[in-house]
Parts: sequence; structure tokens; C-alpha cells
Amino acid sequence: MRRLFAVVLSALLIIGFAPVAKADIAGLTPCAENARFQQRASTADTPQAIARFDRYSKSLCGDDGLPHALIPAPTEPFAMSFIRGHEGEIMIPGVIHLYILGIIGWAGRSYLHAIKAKGHKQALHDEIHIDTVLAFNCMLRATAWPWLAHAEGQNGSLRQSDNNITVSPR
Repeated sequence: MRRLFAVVLSALLIIGFAPVAKADIAGLTPCAENARFQQRASTADTPQAIARFDRYSKSLCGDDGLPHALIPAPTEPFAMSFIRGHEGEIMIPGVIHLYILGIIGWAGRSYLHAIKAKGHKQALHDEIHIDTVLAFNCMLRATAWPWLAHAEGQNGSLRQSDNNITVSPR
């Protein structure tokens, strides 16, 4: 009986059937109950603004009447916070930001590899005077950087060998 209780309790905690507690979190209140937010929402005159304030009324607001983004602590298994409605606030924009940064980095890396293959004098010239056609092609190819990085990691060309790494004497 104890094991059955432990298994059922563990399953309920993992799946997340625990009720959501309404507590005072850092002085925030539900926007639907916040007086300053209601005052700001009453000034909405376009259908888009009314819809936006309706969406924000489900969030938590501070004393200023502005919604605040809260991300739960990472104690939940398997990133269950995606289910809680915060994916549009921080997580999705964060992943998009990292993807764009990867595109920029991979494009620069592939551009340097491409001009290095041309030869030493041409490489020095093309580092200063950017070949826009080559840079644009590198940027287009860089949109697939996660797969390219994985493929290069698998075949061993992503990292330099230990012989090419300079180590200072100790």
C-alpha cells in the first residue's frame, strides 16, 4: 500500500495535477484586480488595445499597473513551465534570440573559412574589404547552423586537434 501511494503521489507531482496556488508573489496582484491597470485599461479605445488589455488581465501586475513576466523556478521536471503560459514571454523569444546569434556567428565563421581557402594575401584583403556576395551566401547557409554544427561535430571538423592548440609553458 505504501508503494502504491508513493507511485500515485509521484505520478501526480510529475504530471502536475497540483492546484495552482494564488499567493502574493513579490507584491504582484492579478491585473484584473489591480486599480492602476483597470484605470489604464479603461482608456483603451481601439479593438486591438482592448484585446491586449484583456490578454494582460490574466497576468500579474505591480503597483505601477504594468504586467510583469514571471518565470517559475526550474524545479519542475521536463520543463513543465511551457504548459503554464509563459512560453510567449521569455522562452520563445529567448530561443529565437539564440538562433539569430548562432546564424551571425556561423556566417562569420564560414566567411572566414571561405576567404582563408582563397590564399593568404586574398584572405587579408577580404577580411577588411568584405566580399558581399560571399558574405550573403555564407549568411544564407548559416540559417541551418544547428544541423551544420551537429554534422561537423560528428565528423570531427568542428574542433581543432590538440596539436594545433598552443599551450603556454607552466
